[in-house]
Amino acid sequence: MSAEQNELHELQNITHHYRKSLAAYEARTGLAPQTVDNRGNGEDKQLFARMDADLTAIELRAQLKAAEARLAKLEGEPVLESRAPRGKGIPDRASAEYAQRWLTAAASGNHAEFRTLIGGADGTSATSNVALPSYLENRIIQKLQQSSVLRSIAKISTIDSKRTIAVENALPTTALVAENGSVTPADPSFSTQITVIPFKYVTATTMTMEFMEDVVGTNGIGTGMDYVAQKIAASLALKLDEAYTIGAGGTAEPQGICDAGATSLAGIVTQGIQLAEDAAPTAITADNLIDCYFAVQPQYRASPRFQWLVSDTVVKTVRKLKTLGSTGDYIWTTSPNVNGQAATGVAGAILGVPYNVGKYVPTTVGGATNANVRGNAYAVCGHWDYFEIFDRSGMQSMIDPYSGAANMRSTLYTWMRTDSKIMLPEAFAAIYSLNAT
Repeated sequence: MSAEQNELHELQNITHHYRKSLAAYEARTGLAPQTVDNRGNGEDKQLFARMDADLTAIELRAQLKAAEARLAKLEGEPVLESRAPRGKGIPDRASAEYAQRWLTAAASGNHAEFRTLIGGADGTSATSNVALPSYLENRIIQKLQQSSVLRSIAKISTIDSKRTIAVENALPTTALVAENGSVTPADPSFSTQITVIPFKYVTATTMTMEFMEDVVGTNGIGTGMDYVAQKIAASLALKLDEAYTIGAGGTAEPQGICDAGATSLAGIVTQGIQLAEDAAPTAITADNLIDCYFAVQPQYRASPRFQWLVSDTVVKTVRKLKTLGSTGDYIWTTSPNVNGQAATGVAGAILGVPYNVGKYVPTTVGGATNANVRGNAYAVCGHWDYFEIFDRSGMQSMIDPYSGAANMRSTLYTWMRTDSKIMLPEAFAAIYSLNAT
């Protein structure tokens, strides 16, 4: 008798015994067979647990043999690699198998395996780089949200290519009319065009071969990727916050909310508050703050998305403001949640509006002195749904095992493409200083 016939015979015997035992249980207790796990006695539970284990083992052996037979058949069929579709058979980058293969290739510096992973099911075949495993990319994006001030308050959208967006800059007509009156309708205007260009940023992360091999060898992919994601996100967050804050816009880099160029700051200061030429942030007064706050129309101020973006210097200046010169009381109101004690990150608000401290918000007068440069914005308040960040979907990676080979180190290059735009300048106002000419 063959091995397959023996297993089939064994399976039939166990199944027959299983059915007889269930019938005996039902006859003895008067209960339905499916209640044995919950209402059977210890002996009943042990009996059926053993039979379940035996059945499972037989089924697993059968599945394994079937898989081995299919693999043997595939190995026996010659495949011309040059004719095989690129990316065929590559697991989805959201799968654990893709993550395992990606990390193993990174640890060993296996460029052949990296080339195999190019052009998988996620449509990255047009690039020479390898798509990051979804788990790693998602962790990087999540930690970016935690580390980046601007990404935590701005609106974030995902795009799949460069695009031009038409922005509404005029509303349709609304009028009070008599019973038989009429109104001349007007369509909303979408004449303003905003071009989104995903600018490319790269992070170089050096990893020791020991670290990567230990992660792979102990199956600690999740922990290892968490660590790598944290380092990549921390570095990216700093660079992107700088771009989102003071980027020059245009075709050079993302548009910064505090950019000194005419394309951004000139828009949001239309209703902003101008200090004296070359004035520093320390020159800001309580009146400046109030005027800037009310420079934004009420419909934008009413939203919880209406917030301040300031520097530490501005926060320190505001906290020192007093009601009557140097002898009055401080106007700063601390948060009631900290018992009247100001604490970093949770203390108070500016005119009752939450504030966010940005590392790259300007604190000194700078920039050129030509007529197109407005100067520096020291504080910005507005509705942050109208400052939008556009992320290009799909982060790419490449491993360099050669540059640090002498020290057994590999460098992981990770690319992210992003852009930022002020979608509606009238939703913001700034306190700024012009440069002297």
